[in-house]
Parts: sequence; C-alpha cells; structure tokens
Amino acid sequence: MKSTLITNLALAFSLAYASPVTHEKCRPVRTTHIAKYDDLPFVEPGPNPIPPHYYGLSYFTFQVDQYDGFIPPTSGNQWTMAFGGSGNISIPDSPPKQMFDLESFSFACDSGIPQPECAISIWGWKEGGKVIKRTINYPRLDPGHVIEDFKMNKTTFNWQWKDLKSIGFSIARADNGGDMYGGLALDDLKYTITEKQC
Repeated sequence: MKSTLITNLALAFSLAYASPVTHEKCRPVRTTHIAKYDDLPFVEPGPNPIPPHYYGLSYFTFQVDQYDGFIPPTSGNQWTMAFGGSGNISIPDSPPKQMFDLESFSFACDSGIPQPECAISIWGWKEGGKVIKRTINYPRLDPGHVIEDFKMNKTTFNWQWKDLKSIGFSIARADNGGDMYGGLALDDLKYTITEKQC
C-alpha cells in the first residue's frame, strides 16, 4: 500500500513537471536581424534584385545598390534601393505562422541636387487585413554643400509596428505631393521575425 502511494506521488510529480516542457515547445521562436546588404553581389549594369528570403524577408522592386559618391550608406558600401521610390518587403507565406516586428532603419531619398523635401509613406499590413500608416520626411538637398553634408537619416518604430506580414513604401514631394523621380534607399533594416510553433 505504501509503495503504491509513493509510486502514484512520483507519477503525479513527474506529470506536473512534464507539462511546462510541453508548453516550452509551443513558445514562438524569435530571431532578430539587421539587413546591411553588404553581403550581396552587385554587378554593373544591373539589375541587382534582392534574393528571395534574404534574412527571412522577400523584397519587391528593391535592388542592391552601391555607394556612388553622393549619399553614403549607413554601414558598408551597399544599401537597398527602390528605384522610382515604391517597393514592398514581406514575410514569406511559407513556413506559415510567421510575422515580423519592424524596429528601425536608415533612409534617404535619392533624386540628385537640388532635391525637394521628400515625404516617405510607409504602410504596414497585419493578419486580418489591419493596415497602419506613417509618413517620415527626408530633408531637401540644396546645392553649395560639401558632399560630407549629405547623410542617411535613421528612424525607429513603436509597438504598433509589431506582428506585420508586409510593409510598403512610396515617396513624393513633401510640399505638393508631386512625383520625385528618384529612389528610396534603406540600410541597416532591423526587425525581429516571430515564428509560432503551435
């Protein structure tokens, strides 16, 4: 009788201890990346599309571009450029149950000098069709400055930019909404991919 009671108690303790292990298997896997684009091949003349699933994301219309003596990338000598100013970055559909949190990136509008102030519209799409939007500006570039005056700017994103399936970009003149006829450059794109296991 005593040995049966001890066995039952031992079994109860082992089951109680085993349940957190099962729970651990269902925890989402989170991986943080900083895409710098310097590890990608670049050939002249292009195009130089970003390869599929680059650090877990897919790029549409963005290409690898190299420093040409105008605005330097934040790190290294390459960045990604959406020529024409619009593009999209998405989490692939496979494996399922993935999303990403956008944390920060460096940016520049690249249309030469002079260049009007540039408004960059950013959309974030979440599961279920929810869309969020933000606009950031890149300052006007006037002639008469030394080349070292021209830099990329950096921006960060708050909690609203979590659990994204895709982000989209477009640029326009900040003063009147007109076309910029240039490109949107991004560098040091920091984000965290979450993959749900259960």
